[in-house]
Amino acid sequence: MKWFSFTICLVVLNAASCEKETTLNETTEPPVIILTAGETKVSSNGNLLAFEFLDMITQDQATSGEIKNVMISPLSLNLAMAMAWNGAQGNTKEQIKEALGFTGITDQDVNGYFRKMMETLPFADVLSKVHIANSIWYHNEFPVKPGFLQTNNTWFKAYASALDFQNKTTESLNTINSWCSKNTNGMIDKILDKIANNEVMFLINALYFKAPWKDKFNKADTAPMTFELSNGEKSIVPAMFKSMKTENFQGEGFNSITLPFGNGAFKASIIVPTNGTGLERLCQIIASGNNWENITSMSRTSQVDIYLPKFKFEYDLEFNDLLKGIGITDAFDNNANFTGIAEYPVGALRISKVLQKTAIEINEEGGEAAAVTSIGFELTSAGPDKQVFRADKPFLFAIWEQSTNAILFAGKVEDPLGN
Repeated sequence: MKWFSFTICLVVLNAASCEKETTLNETTEPPVIILTAGETKVSSNGNLLAFEFLDMITQDQATSGEIKNVMISPLSLNLAMAMAWNGAQGNTKEQIKEALGFTGITDQDVNGYFRKMMETLPFADVLSKVHIANSIWYHNEFPVKPGFLQTNNTWFKAYASALDFQNKTTESLNTINSWCSKNTNGMIDKILDKIANNEVMFLINALYFKAPWKDKFNKADTAPMTFELSNGEKSIVPAMFKSMKTENFQGEGFNSITLPFGNGAFKASIIVPTNGTGLERLCQIIASGNNWENITSMSRTSQVDIYLPKFKFEYDLEFNDLLKGIGITDAFDNNANFTGIAEYPVGALRISKVLQKTAIEINEEGGEAAAVTSIGFELTSAGPDKQVFRADKPFLFAIWEQSTNAILFAGKVEDPLGN
């Protein structure tokens, strides 16, 4: 039997050095994005899954002894998986649905949530630029079902195009990578290094975010700070400083501050462990109970002296084992049922690998970040009013939208210098 695969790629970019003509004096109140009960559940489950993944990654790093910075984009991953989920059937679809927290939610609520994000996030902040684009590129001999293309066009506004992967591989590769570069403002210049002989489809999502801090840090106040690494060694890092009124929350084993971008629609939360809590345990704490909800909704506003390291790093991750670890197993083996994509026997079309590449930079102006997710398929046979918040040890961060609490990016900083 002829042997093929297709890949779903998702690209995400976040940047916060706003170039719009709009000034800070022209800000408007951030709108409230209304979600149905089902859509709220999709958003909440995606957020908790982000910290569960960070916990699993941190545990793996502790076992291997390779401790480094991490960033993932839960919104990006869920967007890509939801597009693939639209082509899944039977137990494969149920496993994805349960693992990603879609259980008990209608297909319309799942797809409706992501469409609502696409339709509302770009208009949440006049100071921010949010651009979301989806595309489907497939080999011109791959018999993709029109219904699959139509579903992803209806809900994800996915542009579809047939390309000659076999005879014009370089041309097809350049076309796909150029689309990614265009839709990420050039930050992600390519997703793919090559198109393998067995690859027949790429689903790509690009999410672009650009905004300044609502209250920028003064570069003149940035100064060296001692940062204690996980292994106990000390590093000198450039730390931004600002004394300001901002949201903050003290939980069991952590302190957090939340800094708004633009008009406040998008925010960044910095979560620092306390009382000897390690990052692995901190991920578990945030992923359990109501701790993330407490950070986003129960924080109080008070004066805080903030010492926050500037940081910049890149991170590559294969999600296969992580997804299998949360129950998505059939999709990777002979039980895979993606008959909603193309009419092949169960087990013929399956996920080969899920990859995500990310990059981020946080500085006095704001932040800049990018993520690329690729899903491949193969066909075979409380404190005082004045506080000091010092991020001088490994910490977590998340960039999220204030009315839905949807996390665009989440990660951990082991070393602000990226060593």
